[in-house]
Amino acid sequence: MVLDPTPSRRTVLKVLGATGVLGSMETASAQPQQDPDELRLFSEQPVDNAMEVVAQDTHAYVATGNGMGIVDWRDPNRPELVADITASEPSDIGGDDEGGVGGILDVKVEDDLAVMAHNGGTGITTVDVSDPTDPEELAFHDAHHVHNAFLKDGYAYLTISESDENTFSEARTDIVDVSDPMDPKKIGEYRLADDFPEFAAGGVSPNHDVYVQDGLLYQAYWDAGVVVADVSDPTDPELVAQFGDAPEADTPQPDPFPVERYYAGEGNAHYVQPSPNGDLTFVGDEKFPSLLEEDPDTGKYGGIRIFDTSDWDDVEQVGFISPPDVNVGLRTSHNFDVTQNRLHTSWYNGGVRVYDITDETDPEELYFYDSEGYSFWTAVQERGFTLGGIYGARSDTHAGGIAFLHTDRGRNRSPSFEGSAPPERPELDPEFDE
Repeated sequence: MVLDPTPSRRTVLKVLGATGVLGSMETASAQPQQDPDELRLFSEQPVDNAMEVVAQDTHAYVATGNGMGIVDWRDPNRPELVADITASEPSDIGGDDEGGVGGILDVKVEDDLAVMAHNGGTGITTVDVSDPTDPEELAFHDAHHVHNAFLKDGYAYLTISESDENTFSEARTDIVDVSDPMDPKKIGEYRLADDFPEFAAGGVSPNHDVYVQDGLLYQAYWDAGVVVADVSDPTDPELVAQFGDAPEADTPQPDPFPVERYYAGEGNAHYVQPSPNGDLTFVGDEKFPSLLEEDPDTGKYGGIRIFDTSDWDDVEQVGFISPPDVNVGLRTSHNFDVTQNRLHTSWYNGGVRVYDITDETDPEELYFYDSEGYSFWTAVQERGFTLGGIYGARSDTHAGGIAFLHTDRGRNRSPSFEGSAPPERPELDPEFDE
């Protein structure tokens, strides 16, 4: 990638959108076990230009830049690409063509509905996936600068990062009622400037990604850290907490906009996800120092910060997962998936890795998959498998797709759980004396 030494802020945003980019107190660094096991590769399914991958039961949904692919993996040894659609022009499905289609970097699915987010375009497309072999585009919802989206309980949450000169004054989450996917309607929003005007004016606080759980909206606002809002009434979100902001996140930025602040500054809260019970929140910091240095192995890549969020009035960082110590290409944190005791994550050229987070202050690397020449955009857990989204644009030897991975390598081992809570304790014999 060639960077303009004096880019305009609008140019920076376009570059960041195209690459999927849009400090940290290291308390307890994750030290890999001496010999973490390699994940077993069951199979691969090519999907050209794959980016975000999400899974629901026996199907995986893949953002492909210009649309969405759907993979049937009922048999993980023999997955099959059963659908591959190209997003229609917005005006063809009820939208406005002013912003064009944009790049489809993100897809989400809930039950029979999927949405494709038009990064750099003008909104989202709703898609009927009740028959995964024959997805049907339903409608287009006009918005602006949608980088990522989330679907929960009939609502779509859209990251909006409109800007004004050198600020992200319009950074927010739009909440869209998609209960009638033929007629999506915006019903509410959470705007960063309403509660944190100094961050919105600071210039390095786009809304990059969101996650919704138990009526709470978790928003990754880059240098402004994580902002959590109560969306139990989606028409009227209310602030719950803010944490993890970078030093000087409220400082206005000079013109021309300092691109290095985006790529390798302190902060860079890129992705956020809570643990299933909400007591912990994981924040991935995406940093690309090698894009600014002649030596690709210099600089500090982004890891994953772990916060104790059991008490919203007393949030504190309690752990940290360091980037993998491998000298190949980009190796910063990207997207991940959290269960009660495991974290499955992607590190671009650093592979896919699984960590034991039972002790959040001292996470341990358990398993990895790191095939030479591959770059990974995401890692998600489904049906006991780890699905690694192979990012074709950054892979030297692959055009993109999904790697289906598992910890089972034919050896006896103690069982582990991957659910929302630890396994129930077996009932004891009443005559047994503890």
